Amino acid sequence: MNEHQRFLELFDALFVANNKWMDVTPAEKLEWVPLENPNMKFGDRISTITIKSLYIHTLVGECGWSRTLGTCENGAALAPDHGQVKALTKQLDKSRDLLGDAMSLHRANMERFKVYDQRCLDKRISWMGRDWSVMGFLWGIYSHRSYHLGNIDLLVREADAPAPDFFTNFRQEMA
Repeated sequence: MNEHQRFLELFDALFVANNKWMDVTPAEKLEWVPLENPNMKFGDRISTITIKSLYIHTLVGECGWSRTLGTCENGAALAPDHGQVKALTKQLDKSRDLLGDAMSLHRANMERFKVYDQRCLDKRISWMGRDWSVMGFLWGIYSHRSYHLGNIDLLVREADAPAPDFFTNFRQEMA
């Protein structure tokens, strides 16, 4: 298994595990704000931290990145498409089946990620003032979801809901 295949396996497993946290979260706690102060935000894109806002934030980023990384030029300086980000965030926020809609978007992202060839994976890009190879940025995407899963885990526990055990919620056989 090469590095790209390993990323695909592990990223898909992390997404599925993340959904288990969402599945055990009581509906009334998805938009619960346990603490409000000026530091309880992530940049200018998440001004109110909730379980739902973190989950949507990770997915929206992944949708944008999966569409951009495969088609951008070598040396491209990438930035979020704020109009697209706001539109997809609003759509997911109003979803009647958030996990189902998220899974559909994730599957589409995975299909886009799967077709990246070595030439694409070796491209150099810039994101938020940092330089990456596309393959390195894929691991950054994995880390971004993992980081926010940790945030979600703490919020689920603070909401007095039983959070899943991390290691037993991955596939039996991993990459």
